[in-house]
Amino acid sequence: MSSTLHLVRHAVPFTRYPYRGEAMACNLCGGSETLTVAETDRRLKRLRSVACTGCGLIRTDPMPTEAELDAYYASAYRAAYQFALGRRPPRHHLNRSRREAAFRAELLSPALRPGTRVLDFGAGSGEFLAAARGRGCEVTGVEPGRSYAAYARAKHGARVLHRLDALAPDETFDVVTVHHVLEHLRDPVDTLVRLAGRLAPGGVLYAAVPNMAATGKPPHERFHFAHVHGFVRQTLDRAARRAGLVPHPAYRREDTTAVYRQADASDGSGLAEPGLAQDLAAALAPVRPGAYIASGAWLRPMLRRNAKAIRDTFASR
Repeated sequence: MSSTLHLVRHAVPFTRYPYRGEAMACNLCGGSETLTVAETDRRLKRLRSVACTGCGLIRTDPMPTEAELDAYYASAYRAAYQFALGRRPPRHHLNRSRREAAFRAELLSPALRPGTRVLDFGAGSGEFLAAARGRGCEVTGVEPGRSYAAYARAKHGARVLHRLDALAPDETFDVVTVHHVLEHLRDPVDTLVRLAGRLAPGGVLYAAVPNMAATGKPPHERFHFAHVHGFVRQTLDRAARRAGLVPHPAYRREDTTAVYRQADASDGSGLAEPGLAQDLAAALAPVRPGAYIASGAWLRPMLRRNAKAIRDTFASR
């Protein structure tokens, strides 16, 4: 399938996405029982999302295969969600990333001291790597997108690898960050375990994901094909706990943006969250697409997204 056709088939509303997928168990607790929480996404395309009845972690069902996700990211993701039509990151993306990097660096400022070893998993175009290096840190990024990784190397002079396993087996870091990446992965909890394994003693791990419990938008607006997993505060904390991590009391928290420390033996807690799936299914009860279109409520989210892109395109650095 050509890249243009693949992109078009990801954009036409009221149709299914061009993939077959496969059944998968929950990546957090291993359970297979689910409740459906959505049948459409923010583009009014048919996309089924379920919550694990054991722990509440949300996932796309069926889950795209590795090959299907690779094809999507190669041909549709950057253009569809970031309006990136060339090899260079667009200006609105860079401006937005610089703002986010400044926020992350300020939140982590107690840990970002000269000589601190920092790993950013999903480094994108490298703005956080540049912010951390500006504070005297030794920085490494992991970014599978080759054009964005190349930009980060050329623009910021950063060390950027394409895979986590390209690191030396014994290489550890004082700070590990993963910003709005886990929701894109078929194995987010397993990846978090691997990242926690890269922490040096006393290190901290920053994780941020979209909050599926956020209010202020229609439920289906919280779903789209790029996010194959969905988190709320409880499931993010349980994913961290499976990785041997607990919230760090010294750092400010914003729901599903948190800083974690290595857990003590006394910090144990289970992965089960009875009733969370039912609560999510009720909170995310879908609006009928026809009724949603007739109401005109779709205009505000569309205008908001476009306005943000325009604002970030022309914002000063």
